[in-house]
Amino acid sequence: MTFQVLLASFIGSTVEIFVPGSMFEGTLTAVQTGAVEVQESPVIYSKPVLVTIPTPSIEYVRVLV
Repeated sequence: MTFQVLLASFIGSTVEIFVPGSMFEGTLTAVQTGAVEVQESPVIYSKPVLVTIPTPSIEYVRVLV
């Protein structure tokens, strides 16, 4: 089982993705070969932000239940 296959099983779940110097929290929307997409929650009256994170830069992922 690859990292991408494992992450794909959590599409639709709330996740925290840690990369060097940053953390992204939101709903996992897509997993591709070289990247994952997370839709971050809006900050006061703004629209949700879709963030693309390259897979090689991910340190670890926490799936929130």
